[in-house]
Amino acid sequence: MAAPLEVVEEVVAVEVGNMALSSPQHIGTCALLLNSDNRVLLGKRKNSYKSGYYGLPGGRVEVGESLESAIRREILEETGIEVDHCKYVGVVRETQDGYDFIHFVYVAYNVSAQPKLMEPEKCEGWDWVELDDLGKVLPGHKAAVEMYLGDQKLVDMGIKKFRK
Repeated sequence: MAAPLEVVEEVVAVEVGNMALSSPQHIGTCALLLNSDNRVLLGKRKNSYKSGYYGLPGGRVEVGESLESAIRREILEETGIEVDHCKYVGVVRETQDGYDFIHFVYVAYNVSAQPKLMEPEKCEGWDWVELDDLGKVLPGHKAAVEMYLGDQKLVDMGIKKFRK
């Protein structure tokens, strides 16, 4: 079973590598980092999409990068926290400013490290918050938390737009 998956990944990498992309991929990862009190880490965004909203650590997947490598890289870049393993939760499809954005959602448990403000131009700060009291959170990230709590694997926020 593993061999066909490896072939598919190689074909995708070759096809994507030969394309002239005019904008970044609309594929990203985000992670629920949960501490021992079952609080989730959220950062207040600035100078970016939905400034003033809170969001999970995460970001775009680079061409040729594995999803787990992408989320571990993004967590480290944004928070200074090194996570050895993240568990896959599911996928959120969200419409953002006229295009679809795909979030691959992960969770890391019992995170004991305290976050550092690694990208002050993008984030005002990090806070551990209760899962049932998130406040003003990015829509796709809120859906990711709800998906995790509801034990779902797919949230398609874009399809509502097309149903009447």
